[in-house]
Amino acid sequence: MGASASVLSLPTAAALPAAATAVAGAAGCFALGYFLALTRLPRHAAAPGPGGISDDDSEDDSEEDDDENSGRNRAAKRAGGQKRSGLRLLFWARNVVTKSDSARETERAQAQAAASPLEIENLAEIIEDFKMVLVVRNDLKMGKGKIAAQCSHATLGLFKKLQQRAPKSLRRWERCGQVKVVVKIESEEDMLVLQGRAKSLNLPTHITIDAGRTQIAPNSRTVMAILGPADMVDDVTGGLKLL
Repeated sequence: MGASASVLSLPTAAALPAAATAVAGAAGCFALGYFLALTRLPRHAAAPGPGGISDDDSEDDSEEDDDENSGRNRAAKRAGGQKRSGLRLLFWARNVVTKSDSARETERAQAQAAASPLEIENLAEIIEDFKMVLVVRNDLKMGKGKIAAQCSHATLGLFKKLQQRAPKSLRRWERCGQVKVVVKIESEEDMLVLQGRAKSLNLPTHITIDAGRTQIAPNSRTVMAILGPADMVDDVTGGLKLL
């Protein structure tokens, strides 16, 4: 009986180490799986702060190991990129519209300034004696026909300007017999200085620029026309000699 008991106990004793090994293996696998699960959690989920709230509110830009999380991460990044692109597009559109509106306002202001009456209009109501003076560049050595043509261009150019912005001045000048006096000047620089003097007195001027097809070089300033009250015009051109 004792022999049979000892015989029966041998398999049981032999099975004990194998069972212990199996249990230990299962525990090790569970511990390994739990550790791997912890490593896959985001940082804010793995280390919660007081009350289970994460201390780190920043986005986790690290890539996930599994495909599902990686897909969600990529989708979130794409959505963020699209949002940023949309905001940039909106900013660009608003900026372009603002610039376009500003450009239109500038053009409108320039058009209004170009259409506004000249100050000489006020003088036409109180002064009767108006005249036009044509200042011809003598250094260009233009022929008589060329001078006549350039004077005609200058007269017509100033007439068109005043027709829009100082019609009363034109009518006053016409009632005076459309007086025109032709004088000469010796250089382009002197002509520009004379124009600056006229502008300082708010007198309208027009300078003809020749195309250069005959006799003179292209873009040459040939004749300046000036119109206004006789005394004021003489303050500008009175020192010049007749042509």
